[in-house]
Amino acid sequence: MNTHFIRNLLIGFFLSLIITSCRHEAFENEVPKTEDKKVSGKVTLGAYQSDLPYNLNVVYFIPSDVSARPEYERRVSEFLLAAQEYYRTNMYNWGYGNRTFGLLKDPQTNRVKINVVYGSKPVASYPYSSGEQILSEVNAWFAAHPSDKTSDHTLIFTATPSINTEIPYYGLGRNCFVGDNEYNDYQYFNQNSPQGNQVKAYMGGFLHELGHGLGLPHDALPKSLQNVPGYGTSLMSWGNQTYGYSSTILTKAAASILNNSQVFSTVSQPAGYFYNQNHSMQASLTQRSVANGRVYASGNYSVGSPINSLTYYFMPKDAPYHAVSTVATTTATSGNFSTYIDLNDLYLTDREYSLVVQAQFVDGGSSWYTFPLFTFDNGIARLDINRSSWTVSTSSQYSAYPASLAIDGNVNTYWHSNYASGSVQTDPIPGQPQNFPYYFDINMGSIIGTSGLSFIQHQGLVRTAKNISVWTRQTTSDGWQYQGNYDLTNTTNKQYIAFPQKINARYIRMTFNSSYDGLPYVAMPEIGAYE
Repeated sequence: MNTHFIRNLLIGFFLSLIITSCRHEAFENEVPKTEDKKVSGKVTLGAYQSDLPYNLNVVYFIPSDVSARPEYERRVSEFLLAAQEYYRTNMYNWGYGNRTFGLLKDPQTNRVKINVVYGSKPVASYPYSSGEQILSEVNAWFAAHPSDKTSDHTLIFTATPSINTEIPYYGLGRNCFVGDNEYNDYQYFNQNSPQGNQVKAYMGGFLHELGHGLGLPHDALPKSLQNVPGYGTSLMSWGNQTYGYSSTILTKAAASILNNSQVFSTVSQPAGYFYNQNHSMQASLTQRSVANGRVYASGNYSVGSPINSLTYYFMPKDAPYHAVSTVATTTATSGNFSTYIDLNDLYLTDREYSLVVQAQFVDGGSSWYTFPLFTFDNGIARLDINRSSWTVSTSSQYSAYPASLAIDGNVNTYWHSNYASGSVQTDPIPGQPQNFPYYFDINMGSIIGTSGLSFIQHQGLVRTAKNISVWTRQTTSDGWQYQGNYDLTNTTNKQYIAFPQKINARYIRMTFNSSYDGLPYVAMPEIGAYE
């Protein structure tokens, strides 16, 4: 791990650095060579030793009405040693050296140091949602046994009377929770049997949740690499289901995060070094484009302390497991970034996508910015125009449902035409009764190249708009240019209308001419535009 920030003499050079990331990164798929490992700070704690200065805390948590499961020390050790090799191989194959997370082990027995903590409550009092409760009891135990805590990362096995017992099973901060039962035994991993399949499922889930405890988010490999030898499925996507059956690996972005993790460090650092530096970050997305089946994005960033990489996630709405990731190596604390994604490398083609830009600090911390990027519409990438500088007005609005609610980003709020008794419309036709057509005007704040508009109808499919007409202009002194008459669909999904050609406009005027329910009103949750 590079823990040395390149000092002031080089800062001027890096300010102009342009970082470019691509989707195809070399994965060597080799067995790590033990002689590559360079360490300092070997740790000995009783009979247990480790070549690394920081080691994963392993806890065996036993609820008050459950006994320690038979041979748990062997089974837990075997799972952990297999996990250690899995992470070592992935780090090596991505070019981060023959490194893995630290574990205290007895060299005579090859057993891992396990801290046994007895829970204060029966197992039924530790349901899935009880991670904080278990963690508080574990932290109290470590407070009474401080020499046994060897890092900021803790893996907690909860003893269960059966494999179906409900317990916490997830990552929580720098901690993760899994279960332990004698039916899950690594010695059966390679068996083609119900128990072998169960152990494969357990091991995949265990490796995945351990990844969260080591700081890894959900992410996916590019779709085109799924069937390429040496690649396959990302562990931090749905790899918990493929592990043991087909190639399941960490992404390079995941390896870049582990590169800075405390328990992967080969060098002892001063107290308080890890996760405690200035993790401030500023970033902006300045350019987006679509060309030849690829979406490009670039911008600039600055951070408050040393980093050694930027990771990017092309994040589909409500589906983080399908976020395709990539990484760019850099030590610049400010500069430009540039990345792209091939559309055929995305798994979901029916939703909005954001770009997450994450700075990886050398102390193991991270910060990130999320930018709206594009929306898939029938296989076409639409670059949605940022609405933060927009202002809107309408000829009719009910006081509780103003025009501004149509651009607030919330599909559960909406603009509604006025239905108060005796009300009339305002400009541009003052005094007109409450009836179609209703005008809706947008001022985008500047002249922007615009290809069309987007709409999200009322989520209850009431007062949905049917027919609209659209005009545009660049300045208030220009005449309105007619862009067409369009029928919207009666659906809750985001939908688009396309202008005859891309035009430069600042002002957009719509008239809502009819509704699907035949009543003289309209309700519209979201109106947008795209480049």
